[in-house]
Amino acid sequence: MSIRIRALPLAAALAWGLVHTATASATTVTNAALSYEETAAGRTGNGQGTLFTSLPAQANYGSQFGPSTGDLAGAPGFSFYDDYIFTVSAATIDSVTSEIDLGSLSLGNLQERIYSLGSNTLPVLGAPTGFQTDWTTPIGFQAGPTKGMTTVLGATQLTAGTYVLEIRGEVTGAAGGGYSGMLNLQPVPLPAGLPLLVSGLGLLGGMARRCFARN
Repeated sequence: MSIRIRALPLAAALAWGLVHTATASATTVTNAALSYEETAAGRTGNGQGTLFTSLPAQANYGSQFGPSTGDLAGAPGFSFYDDYIFTVSAATIDSVTSEIDLGSLSLGNLQERIYSLGSNTLPVLGAPTGFQTDWTTPIGFQAGPTKGMTTVLGATQLTAGTYVLEIRGEVTGAAGGGYSGMLNLQPVPLPAGLPLLVSGLGLLGGMARRCFARN
């Protein structure tokens, strides 16, 4: 009987721990540091990144520009490249959404991608080395009376590491342009039946030990 009493609480505790490993806690909201910004006028930024120590988490990001000073050398059709460096534990990028105020700001050819920082020199005007997602479909925004949110980058699973959210586009407004958005990070969910499986295995183990003790 004593073996059974010990086995069942152990299984239940293990199952509880697995469930709560993936259970969402309160979301941490922060502002993502703009690590580098490359325009025809030069580069600005502090190189700092954003560290996510717990999940789920959200990071606001964005940038505003004056009138375009021309396209970047080696990147025709784009007047800026923005890099946001961030470090996460094992997680899934749920989505990246960009909010544009269409009433006053105007951009064109807006795209995003995520890649591993690795040994890349930022910003990467060509193809970065290591893990990367392709550039998203270009989005153009024109001045108008409304504003809205659009999902730019869909769910992308990442391992623990340091990554770059890179955004590029063309400032088309005579008075400049800009964007703002949010990076959402969610923990990878466990399979729904895994805690029950662990609990069941613990129960079978307890029964087997009790039978063995009797014999």
